[in-house]
Amino acid sequence: MKNYLFILLFISLLSCSFAATRQPEKIGPALVYQAEMDFEDAKLNLRDAIEAQGMVISSTLHAQAMLDRTAKSISGKGNIYDKAEIIQFCKVDLSHQLVSANPHNLVLCPYAIAVYSLKEKPEIVYFSYRTPYLEETVVKKIQELLDKLILEAIDA
Repeated sequence: MKNYLFILLFISLLSCSFAATRQPEKIGPALVYQAEMDFEDAKLNLRDAIEAQGMVISSTLHAQAMLDRTAKSISGKGNIYDKAEIIQFCKVDLSHQLVSANPHNLVLCPYAIAVYSLKEKPEIVYFSYRTPYLEETVVKKIQELLDKLILEAIDA
């Protein structure tokens, strides 16, 4: 009976631990998710989740490569990332709603999700995006979309 209770406790702790990675953490102007997974798998999963929603990726910014390339010219310290990319994309209906609500919301387009791992813990992949300061309904829809895409990438 003790073994049975121990197994139930262990399983519930594991599920709590997994659920914690599914909740984003607010860090500065970003919402950050983390998952223990391979970076290339995480990036591919995110790309697949975006494209499965019928959206087109407009660009991939190779942030880690740029930071590595420029590090010596400013401090010589090097880069803190193992790998880091930013994927930019658009959802046309939400973008039209966004700028119709306020033409100055254009600055929020295209949407961007950063995917990165740190040199100190390359097995942990982070997904993050900027959180708008606006409380407009369409902004909440965009935030829900970005959350959904990240969770699909983590769960794939």
